[in-house]
Amino acid sequence: MTMTMKTEACAKVNFTLEVLGKRVDGYHALRSVVMPVSLADTLELEATDDGSVTSDTGYADDLCVKAARVLRTRCPGAAGVRIRVEKRIPAGGGLGGGSADAASVLRTLNRLWGCGLSLEALAALGADVGSDVPALVLAQELNGPVLMEGRGEAVSPLFDKASADLPHSPFSILRSPLALVLVNPGVFCSTPEVFRRCTPRVTNEGTILYNMRTALASGDVLRIAAALTNDLEPPAVALHPEIGAARDALEATGAIGVLMSGSGSTVFGLVPTESRGREIAAVLEAQGFRAWSVRTACPVV
Repeated sequence: MTMTMKTEACAKVNFTLEVLGKRVDGYHALRSVVMPVSLADTLELEATDDGSVTSDTGYADDLCVKAARVLRTRCPGAAGVRIRVEKRIPAGGGLGGGSADAASVLRTLNRLWGCGLSLEALAALGADVGSDVPALVLAQELNGPVLMEGRGEAVSPLFDKASADLPHSPFSILRSPLALVLVNPGVFCSTPEVFRRCTPRVTNEGTILYNMRTALASGDVLRIAAALTNDLEPPAVALHPEIGAARDALEATGAIGVLMSGSGSTVFGLVPTESRGREIAAVLEAQGFRAWSVRTACPVV
């Protein structure tokens, strides 16, 4: 009997993104608070007997296929898989769309193929697929914020989940998701080009991370908005003024803490409620942008 599993691959936004310098391997050293959001691609994975790994995305560098092949190196005797993807996350938008799909493939195939790998092992494999994949493996599983460091290979929960059931723990506060609006100006950002134009930070102090962690723990939306940071936003806006226009348009609606995600081009802002977010998204779409009302949580599978 054919085995098929369907899953939702949630996007991410970067609540903080610090560029800390160049590593000896040529990558930039990063520190980022990665937050999953409810905008998601839908994936259907069907096990096949012929051992082939295929996807219908049409991308030359398909991270779904790469993820499946990487997992198979740790799962001897695994079957093949046919992957179908219903795309909603815009490509090149700083929302980790391809990485989200790859992370979901790793997590789903681990069950479908019966590999039995731990979450930590899956995240480590994700580093061989793409820089954002380990963080999204963890964020999708925890359905909450994670800390990404190094070039993306070092990931950990932002909060200690041991206190998740305490009434005033950060996890209990975050069970009430934040409402966001995402706005995409319709330009594709080249991540290497944005990094080439970025000036890394001179010091590696932890103030930005501390401010975001304590702001999220407090549940105070104004504090969270004030702690949002992205070192890649200035070079991305210089390359693509359309990003600045999207940011200005979102700020004009009253959204707070407006910031670009990742290396661009999508910007996001905090809004009071999802219903208000839908109103704002409709206004921005009437202005020619792509916009979504989302919350800081993965969809229920």
